Amino acid sequence: MSVAKNWEKTAALLIGQGRVLTGVAILPVMPEEKAQRKSIIYAQKGVSLRTNEATTLVEAVMDGRVHKDYVYVGGHQYLITTVRESSFYGRCMSTATAGGIVLIKTDKVLLLTTYSEPVTAAEAIPFAHRKAEILTQGS
Repeated sequence: MSVAKNWEKTAALLIGQGRVLTGVAILPVMPEEKAQRKSIIYAQKGVSLRTNEATTLVEAVMDGRVHKDYVYVGGHQYLITTVRESSFYGRCMSTATAGGIVLIKTDKVLLLTTYSEPVTAAEAIPFAHRKAEILTQGS
């Protein structure tokens, strides 16, 4: 199985049946591999993350400024409201969608997850962290 198919399968497993998370994207963050990688988006499911959004997001996370401006994912605007050592949480500012975003940076990837009402941040954040732990154990 190719590496690309492995990432797609992983994204599908992370989102599961979509009861908690509505979207997942896996983005590479290893700077030494930047020139070698073929895509800025390893895989995504349930979100329509554009290449320019992914590039801007990864750069903002790596530079420590993701919380200083809005985050755009699939045309939706998010405001980061909580910053942790390697994770960021925000809420959707788009009027069409109520929910939020969870960004978790691991050694190799940035895991982006989205959720919508009726799921709350208190449910989605720990769920996303458990998924990130599974992701890091598998790499």
